[in-house]
Amino acid sequence: ELGCLLNKPVKQPEVLTKFVSKPTKDKMKLEVLDTELCPRYTGRYIAGVKIGPSPAWLQKRLEAIGMNSINNVVDVTNYVMLEMGQPLHAFDADLLKGAAVKVRKAQKGEKFTTLKEQELTMTGEELLICDSEKAVALAGVIGGLNSGVSEKTQNIFLESASFNAMGVRKSSRSHGVETDSAYRFARGVDQSGAMQMSDRAALLIQQIAGGEVYDNAYDVYPKPVTKKPIAITLKTVSDRLGYAADEKLFLTYMKGLQIKVETKSPGEYVLTQ
Repeated sequence: ELGCLLNKPVKQPEVLTKFVSKPTKDKMKLEVLDTELCPRYTGRYIAGVKIGPSPAWLQKRLEAIGMNSINNVVDVTNYVMLEMGQPLHAFDADLLKGAAVKVRKAQKGEKFTTLKEQELTMTGEELLICDSEKAVALAGVIGGLNSGVSEKTQNIFLESASFNAMGVRKSSRSHGVETDSAYRFARGVDQSGAMQMSDRAALLIQQIAGGEVYDNAYDVYPKPVTKKPIAITLKTVSDRLGYAADEKLFLTYMKGLQIKVETKSPGEYVLTQ
């Protein structure tokens, strides 16, 4: 929107495009058992990271908006969430029992301890991220104390996923756990960008924490969202604005917002993002 208003080109954030020829799927197993509450789940293995303080530029940017710096890997996931609107989570891969990740509904009475050392008792309605033995995250809300990235972490499993907004909202409210991640998922996150955001975070992690980013990432996305064309008339735009819309300015703004416009007839258009 700023690029459109200022008539300046918008630069897309750089993403990682070169990966080591080692497949994530050889290091980790993934199973998504509830695709209604988790319509898309991507995961990538990154080996040999060195955990430490973030560089000054990253710390300053996070602190400028009131977020504390934790370590270089966690800071990257927070930075990309703020930059692109996609919450991410990094697990210590060596703490995931069975080298497995399972996305499933909670069992009633099941216990889970958060990164903030809160012990929660599940109602059976929540979605959990688990390894082969236990829950390691309350999906879309908060990670677990038993799988978080620490100074001992060497290998990580990077999650970039989409979770059902209503499901995240219920989990967050019922347990009284409010996080930046839950805030965004509860209001809806664009499913189509999950893998791109993973590639963005992978690039920054590699730049400031080192490591090898594995290829062949998981991407469980059984029902891809399709963007439907929208038919609209200049009269409709004018009616909604409350004043006569200028056609030339309307078309300029649509182009600036990177929306493709097909003119069906004078004053009638089909818009596609």
